Amino acid sequence: MDTEHQDQEYERDEQLLEARRLKRLEQKRKRKMQQRIVLGVLLIILVLIIVLVVKGCRSDKTDTPEEPEQTQQVEPEQTPTVQTEPDTVVTLAAVGDIMMYDEQIEDAKQEDGSYDFTSCFSAVSGLTASADITVGNLELNFCGEPYSGFPDFRAPETLADTLRTLGFDVLQTANTYSIMNGISGLESTLRYLDTAGLSHVGTYASAEDKTTNGGVLLKNVNGVKIAFIGFTKGVNNLTLPEGSEYAVDLLYTDYSTDYSKISSKAIVASVESAKALNPDVIVAMLHWGSEYSTSVDEGQSQITTLLLENGVDVILGSHSHIVGKMETRNVTTVDGEEKTCFVAYSLGNFCAIKKQDYTDESVILNLEFTKNGETGDTTITNISYTPLYIMDSGAEAAGRFQVLPVRSAITSNLFGEKQQALTDAIAHLRTNTASDYDSGK
Repeated sequence: MDTEHQDQEYERDEQLLEARRLKRLEQKRKRKMQQRIVLGVLLIILVLIIVLVVKGCRSDKTDTPEEPEQTQQVEPEQTPTVQTEPDTVVTLAAVGDIMMYDEQIEDAKQEDGSYDFTSCFSAVSGLTASADITVGNLELNFCGEPYSGFPDFRAPETLADTLRTLGFDVLQTANTYSIMNGISGLESTLRYLDTAGLSHVGTYASAEDKTTNGGVLLKNVNGVKIAFIGFTKGVNNLTLPEGSEYAVDLLYTDYSTDYSKISSKAIVASVESAKALNPDVIVAMLHWGSEYSTSVDEGQSQITTLLLENGVDVILGSHSHIVGKMETRNVTTVDGEEKTCFVAYSLGNFCAIKKQDYTDESVILNLEFTKNGETGDTTITNISYTPLYIMDSGAEAAGRFQVLPVRSAITSNLFGEKQQALTDAIAHLRTNTASDYDSGK
């Protein structure tokens, strides 16, 4: 073998030896790494065992107070979360006298002889229907034909259905015209209201109806119980027939003459009957005072105090046909309760024709009640009114009579010749109510 060939063989042998040496070194490095990993794992396991043993020993010695490290850390007690019911808010809308004169009845008459009052109230239907409960004073009778206005006030029965469609729930029937068409007219009126699904307060078709709950009407409005009572100062100088004294709740014992002797026992008894039903709110609907007057007479003042101090929360007045004073009162009741009450002495006309100044100006009164979910106490949390105007567009107009929200009527520019009257109505209502309850709507 020549020298060159020998040198090549030698170089290959050297390369193989070097590769083997490097392989052995790599294998050795891997074994050391594996050993370190195993030792690390074993060390961790050993530490965990020691910790668990020490903790177990301390746990066994928790009853030995001498060792500081053995003192237990007491976690603070967690105060349980008290679950309370949320507050409940309900709204009540109230209007004044609902009357139908001859002109209004004629305006509602259709070609087929039926009667449709929808157009008269369409502009305010959203306001009456949006409240949780809506009330008013029904100063007329439903007792069949012949229909007529003053002085009998025999209205077409379809008016009852219209009022229900408008969202009315409760109507006061104790007023000037309760028995204008006799006891039979009173009974017929109540039957038609029942058929239409409208509750009524202040008059009764039988003595049994009067004794049921003491004549109190209780309405559960979304969980808030509202008790209604209704009274009138008189029945148009008439006297209740003998044997029918139960038919109408009266504020005065001399209700057909002087209106000077307040029927205090009957009034208090009615409030007590309401309180016995455990209501959240008591509302008294009163037909009182003098026609076309905004003054509050002595009798009204005495009756107001009597009612509020015995537990009534709200008084809604009617009869004067003009919107009157509104006020809140802080009262301490005979039961020692201190609360804030509200009185609207007159809500004016909701539907009528103009007989005197301001009788075509009216309001929808809006009251908000809030029942506290924790205490169960109910308070008046908001008071406002929306100004209304009873528009008479003239005998030749189609849809002659309309009950309009004043500000909407102004902005519509549909009643140009009445713009000043509409604007004046806002100021008159502020003056007559002696309040700042105008909602601005």
